[in-house]
Amino acid sequence: MAANRYIGPESPDIHSKYQPTDSHIFYSPYGPFPKVDENLNIHDYLFPPGQPLAPDYDLFIDANTGAKVTLHQFYHRVCALSRALRYDGPNPVGLAKSPRNDREDGEILGIFAKNHLSWPLISHSCFRAELVFGGISPNSTPYELYHIMRKMQATSAVVHESLLPVLHEMLEKGTQAGDDSNLSFVLDPKKIIVISDNPALDFVGGYRTVESLVRLGERLPEQNRKLSGGDNLCYLFQSSGTSGFPKAMMISHKNAIHTAMQGIIPAYHSFGMILWTLRVNLNPSTNILMSKWNLEQALQLIQKYKVTMLPLVPPLIRQLAQSPLTDKYDLSSVAAAISGAAYLPPDVAYELGRKLPQQTPVPSGYGLSEAASIASPILEGMFGLSRSDPGTIGFLLPGVEGRIVDPDTLKPVPKGSKGELWVRANVVTPGYFRDAKATAEIFTEPGWLRTGDLVMRDSEDRLHYLDRLKEMIKVKGLQVAATEVEDTLLSHPDGLVKDACVAGVDNGRGDGSLFPRAWVVLSEKGKLRNESAVIQQLDEFVKSRLSRHKHLAGGLEIVDAIPRTPSGKMLRREMRDRYHARIKAEKQKAKL
Repeated sequence: MAANRYIGPESPDIHSKYQPTDSHIFYSPYGPFPKVDENLNIHDYLFPPGQPLAPDYDLFIDANTGAKVTLHQFYHRVCALSRALRYDGPNPVGLAKSPRNDREDGEILGIFAKNHLSWPLISHSCFRAELVFGGISPNSTPYELYHIMRKMQATSAVVHESLLPVLHEMLEKGTQAGDDSNLSFVLDPKKIIVISDNPALDFVGGYRTVESLVRLGERLPEQNRKLSGGDNLCYLFQSSGTSGFPKAMMISHKNAIHTAMQGIIPAYHSFGMILWTLRVNLNPSTNILMSKWNLEQALQLIQKYKVTMLPLVPPLIRQLAQSPLTDKYDLSSVAAAISGAAYLPPDVAYELGRKLPQQTPVPSGYGLSEAASIASPILEGMFGLSRSDPGTIGFLLPGVEGRIVDPDTLKPVPKGSKGELWVRANVVTPGYFRDAKATAEIFTEPGWLRTGDLVMRDSEDRLHYLDRLKEMIKVKGLQVAATEVEDTLLSHPDGLVKDACVAGVDNGRGDGSLFPRAWVVLSEKGKLRNESAVIQQLDEFVKSRLSRHKHLAGGLEIVDAIPRTPSGKMLRREMRDRYHARIKAEKQKAKL
């Protein structure tokens, strides 16, 4: 899956045989990264100065309007907008110079927008203008928006016109307590730029539009500049926030370039950034951008545009696999599908695979916001390696080194044993912006990122994902992986369960020990049966398959839906907290 730029003297031939190692540090079958200029800017990597553009083709298509942007149009618009955004140019918005790291102050542009044709335009223009930006979830409430903009130290913002009410409400409320950050809120309300769906508008709500700045930039002369990059700050990501407040995670130009090299969704998320920004002009491809997910519209687009590649997240894979709508559309053009951003249950991987031309399960890659691309399945036979079945996350990607350690002792564990995955690579973040404490927690040893994920390395150095460490359930001193119990429920032979969530709940004895509890969403088959009978069947099935300490001693409950983040990460904590709050309320009511 290496991109066409991943070419170097030390890169192995894919027909060579990879030799697994018993060393506690293991490597990618692809070998190390090729060397690049230490100070290279990601824009110059994607669009090398002095080199002509490739023959023109449709680069982006708006799923709602059908509007198209070709590669040549995109590059022209990026150059124009970057001229209007540069701090040392005419600078109509009044932007300052950006910081090189989190020890400096400077301009940071928050991008608060849904998927839109303007997203890759703005991000690439920022690369070229040496303007640091931060991606913010368009689902943010005014409260959440305030805190993430404070964590990012955003001094300016680009906002989609539909989200202006959220921004205005946040500004009207002013200072909002809640997290433990001691950072000030530094957004300048005069430095707001608007993404409008009407490209003819110069202003919306008194703010300049992105298109007005493109038009201005088209009239400005190009200045010859040597762009800097390397270890300099490039952009910030909003961490997933599955526990506590989201953090602002730093990505340098070096991180971005090496992520782009590896080759293997919302645009503000690392998965979307890789696909629609960091791979532009590496491999010719047309990208169809949906502003929001709609299952039938997605199927119509696949059929209409003969889509060949489906990069998906687990909730969307589940919908495509289980909806009767999928069978009504022509998916014969789909040559490949891949999952990312969250854990993909094997049953869902197989279920969608059976509906695609290849009739093979959907493979799942692995990465974090802190290191966007870490591992991915490879084609069977490459490097003499066997297929990576669902439940595995494949092999380390180019330039990545790994080790698996006991999370308590921090000592290496032997092959075949479970432990926490640590990785070292040029794709690993320098840390969290202005948060030394959080950074220290993920770098126990210099350079080695603690992923917080429990994995097992097999005899070929393939990785098997087990669970998030924080979501392991301790039962009488024994560890229970929530995903193992969830996968067991989903694999019931009668197909009773559509979705499942397992978390540890208080055992009621006051000794701090937990019981596994499950929440399940029934399939159509399951809904036809008596609920009590289904609960009993599922409970007995788990008991027949798993060890005693993994049994659902905390109970099993049927629910309408399992809460998840936009990228598909299951919010087990939310289900557990709801349950504890309900039990507490029931106890208080019983006392009255």
